[in-house]
Amino acid sequence: MSWKTFLENASPAEHAVQVYMELDELAVSVGSFLDAGFRAGEPALVIATPEHWEAFRAELEGRGSAVSELEAQGRLVCRDADETLATFMDGDAPVAERFEQAVGGILDEVASRFPEKTVRAFGEMVDLLFQRGNPAGAIALEDLWNDLLASRRCALLCAYELDLFDLEAQTSILPEIVRVHTHPRPVADPARLASAVHEALTDVVGADAAAWIYLKVAEAVPRTALPRAQAVLMWLSGHQPATARRVLQGARVRYAQTT
Repeated sequence: MSWKTFLENASPAEHAVQVYMELDELAVSVGSFLDAGFRAGEPALVIATPEHWEAFRAELEGRGSAVSELEAQGRLVCRDADETLATFMDGDAPVAERFEQAVGGILDEVASRFPEKTVRAFGEMVDLLFQRGNPAGAIALEDLWNDLLASRRCALLCAYELDLFDLEAQTSILPEIVRVHTHPRPVADPARLASAVHEALTDVVGADAAAWIYLKVAEAVPRTALPRAQAVLMWLSGHQPATARRVLQGARVRYAQTT
């Protein structure tokens, strides 16, 4: 399934993630996701920071959504990410029972007003944990979200702000982010990334070696919703870190220059 198809026609239990470097990139995805749901008569739950919610609100209103009216109708419910996170954390770890009660309770309340409709949820509590130096807590929370999605009529979009062109990100948190999501979106423009990675890879290792790397990635990484260029970066970072560092540096420059 393409990213556009997910945003337009998200199904229950689907769990997507947008990796972003600029807030406006995230706002476009969130706005598209929520607006498509409202047009289909689906309700939404947004768990975000106040700053990000203002960006999402502006994006929705720019698309013609009457946000205040949606909130008054109970079709849009917003919660503060920090405050919600505090209700179920015990130190660095999320507590399953508290999460079920807090977040599951909100979902059930929204769903009760719109039976047979899929609730579209956006949450960035995982990113708060990651930004605070707790990636293990973030992934544990992703697993709890997946458990919740298995028992609710809900589709979830979440997000992480991180540098795709950083070697440490490619070898640590990104593989885990990919693992726990059905639809990973590691960059705002995958076609632009594909071009940047291909040019950088060919420049660093040559055309023959680049072809061999593409073949190894095809053998090692099944074709899924993960963009192939990101699969190449992740494989290269894990197997040839010195080469990966140079490719990442080159791809960063090319991605920034391409419009």
